Amino acid sequence: MYPEFALVLHRPQSVFVSQVPLPMSFRQKAALIVLLAVLVRLAFVVAVDTRKLSVAHNPDTEDYLSFAYNLATGIGFAHAINEDQPFSQPVEFSAWRAPLYPMFLAAAFQISRNTLFLRCLQVALAGFSAYFLMEVALILFSQMAALISGVVFALYPLLIFYTADLGTETLFVFLLTATLLVYYRAGGNISSGHAFLLGVLTGLAALDRPNGLMLIPAFALAFWFRKHTRAEALRRIAVLTVAVAMVVLPWTYRNYRLYHKLVLISSNGGANLWFGAYFRLLPDASMEEIGYSQHKALRDVPEPDREKYYYRQAFAILDHSPRRWGEMFASNFAAMYTLVPSAKLHSPKERILYSICFLPLLLSGVAGWIMLRRRWRELALLWGWVLADTFLYCIYVSSIRYRVASVDPVLILGTGVLVATVVSHRTSMALAVEPRLDSSRT
Repeated sequence: MYPEFALVLHRPQSVFVSQVPLPMSFRQKAALIVLLAVLVRLAFVVAVDTRKLSVAHNPDTEDYLSFAYNLATGIGFAHAINEDQPFSQPVEFSAWRAPLYPMFLAAAFQISRNTLFLRCLQVALAGFSAYFLMEVALILFSQMAALISGVVFALYPLLIFYTADLGTETLFVFLLTATLLVYYRAGGNISSGHAFLLGVLTGLAALDRPNGLMLIPAFALAFWFRKHTRAEALRRIAVLTVAVAMVVLPWTYRNYRLYHKLVLISSNGGANLWFGAYFRLLPDASMEEIGYSQHKALRDVPEPDREKYYYRQAFAILDHSPRRWGEMFASNFAAMYTLVPSAKLHSPKERILYSICFLPLLLSGVAGWIMLRRRWRELALLWGWVLADTFLYCIYVSSIRYRVASVDPVLILGTGVLVATVVSHRTSMALAVEPRLDSSRT
């Protein structure tokens, strides 16, 4: 029988402690794993940049580069009308994209616009993310579980792929793992200052990818289930919410001044809901039409009006029918957690590679979290985040890309727990057998 986990709040207390003394400290081993993650990703991004490897192109990349270029040159948050030429004129001021990733690229443009340089910055972010994830696992579980989680993160092909992709995913993983680390490192002493810092990180995550706002209900659950009074929990939730608002609302105000209409973060919510309803419910849906809606449709219409148009189109498809909403939700869930990607969107080679990578992670990650079921209160932030994030995507539109950056790091923690448990159990059994062998020899 596997041992149960003890509640860990202030310092790691492992049930996986090896019987053999470790020759190096955790930080030294973690540094080697971070180095492994960095080197593997560097090799990959160099191969992609030199065209020794070809990867599927992200059509959003030109948009991010265009926003970043106009920010870096002092024009403002605008993108080129001609999306095929991201650095061209004329430009359109916009709220189509969340602003943080273009701001990150704009800061990098002060040094270089070279794509290899930009990808190397993302490699550095991935290295920090690997360390943050290991620290979280060390606090919650054990040294062995932390190191195994780090190795899985370092070698997980889907995360490696997005390091070479000029998109929001790598920055989001960095912010997500940093947020988890701040929360769990505080242990049972979540002060108002900690809650405010967590709110700032949540706001930044939302400005990178709007689904980061789903950290708010996840934190609300986590605070509520901690051993605090209701008043203390409500105070922490309020402080966190205020901090999120202080980060996000200046951007909302900028959008209001631009359009004189409310746009919280991004103006593409309607297009995404229409995408989900159209692609999941209509049998004759085409990727060409979806690409048109995301990049070229109604360019002469103000973005808030364009968003309302697509919301109306989505509701027309859904026909205010709970059954159709349920069908779309189920289809989005299946697409988000699919074991074999769609043949419409992926080549046979990509489908095989994805299944080989994700299936073991899904099975081992879920098994690890089932083992942790008795610690559901302590781990409420993690399962609350997965549920809230999945729910949001399933009522809009989901994809593998969205899951990899938000859910897969949590699955990696579960995999670390499972593998560490098995290794510890086998080691304990082997050590128990040795004295018996010695006594039989004598």
